[in-house]
Amino acid sequence: MRGSKRVIAELVCLVALSLLSGCGTGSDATQQFSVSGSVSGLSAGESLVLENNGEVSSVIVSANGPFSFPTLVAANSSYHITVDVQPAGQVCTISDGSGAGVTADVTNVAVACAGITFSISGTVTGLAQGTSVVLTNNGSDPLTQLGNGPFTFSSPIAFGSSYAIAVSTQPANETCTVSNAMGAGVVSDVSNVSVVCSTEAFSIGGIVSGLDPGLQVTLDLNGSNPLTLVANGAFAFSGMVAAQGSYVVTVGTEPTNQTCTVSGGSGSGVEANVTGVVATCSQDTYTIGGVLSGLASGMQVTLENNAANPQTLAANGPFTFVTPVALLGSYAVTVATQPVGQTCSVSGGLGSSITANVTTVSINCQ
Repeated sequence: MRGSKRVIAELVCLVALSLLSGCGTGSDATQQFSVSGSVSGLSAGESLVLENNGEVSSVIVSANGPFSFPTLVAANSSYHITVDVQPAGQVCTISDGSGAGVTADVTNVAVACAGITFSISGTVTGLAQGTSVVLTNNGSDPLTQLGNGPFTFSSPIAFGSSYAIAVSTQPANETCTVSNAMGAGVVSDVSNVSVVCSTEAFSIGGIVSGLDPGLQVTLDLNGSNPLTLVANGAFAFSGMVAAQGSYVVTVGTEPTNQTCTVSGGSGSGVEANVTGVVATCSQDTYTIGGVLSGLASGMQVTLENNAANPQTLAANGPFTFVTPVALLGSYAVTVATQPVGQTCSVSGGLGSSITANVTTVSINCQ
């Protein structure tokens, strides 16, 4: 009898495990996906070492072009790419190097290497006396700020690359939020990063619509705080935004065979909970583009759509954003990084309820 009871108990456990394994959130937990990208600007004869999720997986890159990590990542897990060893005489900076809620192969990691580098700096305000806040740039180069005032990251970034400042450790009993936290196509020192700290904080949320059953989308708040959603309806990030701080909500990981577009996803001077962010998902998408004029020879300008999807342009003429907009979504084209010695302005850069490709955005540089 005792043996029979043991067999029955084991069968019950097996059935329970089988049932649990079938309860996914849009992806088979047994699936694995590759993480890859490309390197540019690496000097001949030099090499660099990249890591994914710390020491879990590394790859040595000795030439410009594509690379891929040998170790796959599990479905719904995350990836975080860092430079473990820089090439001699150069600085390599990673763009699109982290994500969560993975549901497909990651192919867009970009590593830009250059001998020309720029500093990233800013100011902290509102930090209580005797406390500290820890900041990171592009997921690494931690900086511990012990008081209010200016700060500068120790590691510069390469020409034309990106930066993404985040709070990795909040101060005790306060919330700190980074404004002007992200940029791409950098052509000069960055000094306008603002970190606002306060004992008062507010939530950021909204509604997801159009997400197909069985799929999921991951949203990011200010380049971090990933939130994976598996159904349409209301959502709110667990991370808070400090009073008078700012927020930028972007799509971190798209659902399979769908595109999600965020509307009303950015704001500043926050004084109350935000509930008006809208993420619209659809299989039907449309491109956003237009014409660039007036850009001086040898210069470049970086545009963004919906406070994300940076695109650097180095010549006048037509352009189209790589990332499309979902059916009935919206677009908001802005200049993220101005060319040196010029100012570029946007006309026709706003629209909503999209049902066709947009080609009428005008960028004029003077």
